[in-house]
Amino acid sequence: MKDQVAYDLDKAISQFNDPKKGLRILSSKMQIHEKTLKRLIQGENKPGHQTLYKIYRVLTDSKNDSELLDLVSPIIRDTIEKKSFKPLDQELIYTLDIEQEMIRDRAFSEIFFLAATGPLTKEFITFRYGEHGLETLKKMIKLGAIEVQQDGTLILGKARTNLRAESIKQLSIQMLERFLRPEATDDNNENHMAIYCEGLNDEGYQEWINIDEQAYKKKIEIANNKNYQGHIRGITFQCVDKMNPGINS
Repeated sequence: MKDQVAYDLDKAISQFNDPKKGLRILSSKMQIHEKTLKRLIQGENKPGHQTLYKIYRVLTDSKNDSELLDLVSPIIRDTIEKKSFKPLDQELIYTLDIEQEMIRDRAFSEIFFLAATGPLTKEFITFRYGEHGLETLKKMIKLGAIEVQQDGTLILGKARTNLRAESIKQLSIQMLERFLRPEATDDNNENHMAIYCEGLNDEGYQEWINIDEQAYKKKIEIANNKNYQGHIRGITFQCVDKMNPGINS
């Protein structure tokens, strides 16, 4: 797979008269550091599915990630589908416009995430976000992020997004600050909070990542099981990373 990525990137850069300038332009458009792109071109790095999306959105000039999968080579498509935690629904539109609005407007992102857990009402949005919330709601309906059902309740529309890692970090911090309830830990099984740091070798560190990936997939399976669906608007966040990676990587 990484050979295909290297080939495609090298081909894109060869279209520029100045390869260095071409690298800078692609780096800016893809929002991938130049050094990382160089390593990908040299076949030194194996990109994850989020990086593949960044690369091929630009190379295919695609505005919809569902369509993007039809435009890339089979090995790239297979890698993305294998590594993605949730398969893309071909009936939905996955666009960067939604992600950009979520980053720009806190009300937009919160309404979007809340609607993902169940129907909302216009009255709820007015109570929680005021006039700004109503204006945001109009924008979300226009973009297709929210649909109005026959009974007037609001649900997620067909316009969705594949969040980039940078956006996941920003939105997770925002949502956790908004909804995380430390006081609820006094009640057994009401929520779960924990933090742990330790020095690990490469094998142990990878095991941590594998455990979190499997736990995340399991949570999605539970959420998709009708036997477990209900009125609780749950939120979960998972992360494993290195502290001071520039020093200790």
